[in-house]
Amino acid sequence: MGHIDEMLVSKMEAGSTKAGALNYKEKISLLTDAAAAGAIRGALSMNDSGTHFIVPALTTGAQTLALPEVNANNVGFTAKFTVIGATAGQIFKLQTAASADKIITAEPDGDGTVTVNASADEFHFTASAAKGASFRITMISSTPATAFHISEIVSGLAAATGEHV
Repeated sequence: MGHIDEMLVSKMEAGSTKAGALNYKEKISLLTDAAAAGAIRGALSMNDSGTHFIVPALTTGAQTLALPEVNANNVGFTAKFTVIGATAGQIFKLQTAASADKIITAEPDGDGTVTVNASADEFHFTASAAKGASFRITMISSTPATAFHISEIVSGLAAATGEHV
């Protein structure tokens, strides 16, 4: 029996109701408003990879979150961010750990087009980002100039205007 088959049998013996069923549960983490400009929590690390972060309504100042250091061990890091308040209320930004680290983005222009930015140091929700606005960030390379990529951009505002920068 192969390793995958052994895992399936193990799952079945542990109480799975369907033969061969694999259960998956996304990690969810509700961020807490820092109530001041600055870091909303400590820097992200590979331990946070795969987490869906929920951004509450923020009350005071631009709140930031540092991305993991760019290196070969962190390639594949991915995280999703979704606004849960009526609006973000304040700017919420992800920032690279080093100025040489860059984010490749395609920011919606609100008219069905996007502006590609292949050398951003940050990506953020604006204060007007509406409930449900979201995006995913992935470290795609250990080369700083092409380290991160933004995808799965979802807008909560009409015509996709003013939420992601």
